[in-house]
Amino acid sequence: MWTRELLKTNAKRVLQHNYWRTFLVCLAAGVLTGAYNNGEKVTEEIVAEGGGFLAGLAAVIVAILAIVIALVALGWGILGANVLQVGWKRYMMENRLGDAPFDTLFSGFHGSYWNIVKAMFFTNLKIVLYCLCFIVPGIIKAYEFYFVGYLLAENPDMEPARAQQLSTLMTDGEKWNIFILECSFFGWNMLSLVTFGISALFVSPYYEATMAELYAAMRAKAFALGYTDEQELGGFIQH
Repeated sequence: MWTRELLKTNAKRVLQHNYWRTFLVCLAAGVLTGAYNNGEKVTEEIVAEGGGFLAGLAAVIVAILAIVIALVALGWGILGANVLQVGWKRYMMENRLGDAPFDTLFSGFHGSYWNIVKAMFFTNLKIVLYCLCFIVPGIIKAYEFYFVGYLLAENPDMEPARAQQLSTLMTDGEKWNIFILECSFFGWNMLSLVTFGISALFVSPYYEATMAELYAAMRAKAFALGYTDEQELGGFIQH
C-alpha cells in the first residue's frame, strides 16, 4: 500500500544524485509542451489614421494570423507535445534506476511514433468529449486515463484502447488518493504564484519524480492483481 509520504521520500532519494540534470529535462519538457505557459498576453495598439479601411484590413490580418497560430499550436500539441509528454515520463521512470540520458526525453519520436500520437490523441479526445457532457465526467475520465502516458512510455507499441483499459484498471479505487496526492503540492503551487512561476521550475523535478513513484506503485499493484505481465510491460532501461 502506497502513501504520499513514501512516494515523496522515494522521489527525494532519486533526485539526490542528479537533481540538476532532471531539472534541465523538466525545464525543456515544460517549455516544449507548454506546461510552463503562464498565459501572459502581449497586446498591440494599431493607430489607423487612414480610416476604417485600414482598421478593417488590420483586423482581417490579425484574425488570419490568430487562426494560423491556433492551427500550428494544435498541430504541435498532437504531433509534438504529446509525444514529448511520453518521453518525459520515460525519462523520469528510467531516472529512478540510474542516470538516464537527456535525450530520453525525445525517445517517443523513434520507433512507434505514430502509435504514440494516435494513442495520446484519442485519449485526450475522449477526455474533452466527456468534459463537454459536464465537467465532472471529464475529470473522472482524466483520472481513469492518468497512466496512459506512462504505459506508452514503457510499451510504445501498446494499442490505444488497451492503454486506456489498463490505466482504468490501475486507477480503480485510487482516483481520490491520486487527487489528494496532487493537492499535497498546493503549497508549492501557491509559492509559484508569488514568485511569478519561477519556483515551479525548481519544484517540477520533485513533482514529476513523485508521480513516477506513483506509477511504479500502481504498476506493481497491476502485476499483483494480474491485470498485466512482463510480456506486456517489460520495464525500463537501467543506466
